[in-house]
Amino acid sequence: MAAMAVMALTGCGGGDSVGAAGERTTTTARGAEKATRDELTVEAVQGDIRTAAAAAKSGRLALPDMTKVGTPCRVLGVLRTEDRPGREAVDSVLAVLKARGWGHREEMPADDAGRAWHVVKNRWEMFVTAAKVPQGAGIMFDGVGRACGVPMPSRPAASDIAPPEPPVLP
Repeated sequence: MAAMAVMALTGCGGGDSVGAAGERTTTTARGAEKATRDELTVEAVQGDIRTAAAAAKSGRLALPDMTKVGTPCRVLGVLRTEDRPGREAVDSVLAVLKARGWGHREEMPADDAGRAWHVVKNRWEMFVTAAKVPQGAGIMFDGVGRACGVPMPSRPAASDIAPPEPPVLP
């Protein structure tokens, strides 16, 4: 019992600290500040894709605006090339992404004998795929963020796998 009282009085494990100006900050507040600081915006992810695509030294990059279709934390990019991208082009794209903080997690086969890589950075995940498809060939970037600097809807949209929520009456 005395040990518990000592812990309560000394603040062991409490997580509060006093700053130089006498301000109290909690562990939760510091965590929220760090999450905001580490949060990637859609523009930052697009910038990483533009820089990586430039390293391939071939093709034309298209980055459609996903906010127009209601997906604010998603980035799609397509680097169209004449033929299936060579290993050197793909390696240079992946090297630039790695230098910009995207960590390699997994390499996997893609459709039509292409290759795909799963990379992550600050609560974002992106699949980078190099393949030849009937519509052409190129390197595709498909990124989704859990936080991207924009307000998220308060309720998720109804989907095919979850029935819509009943209306709330006043």
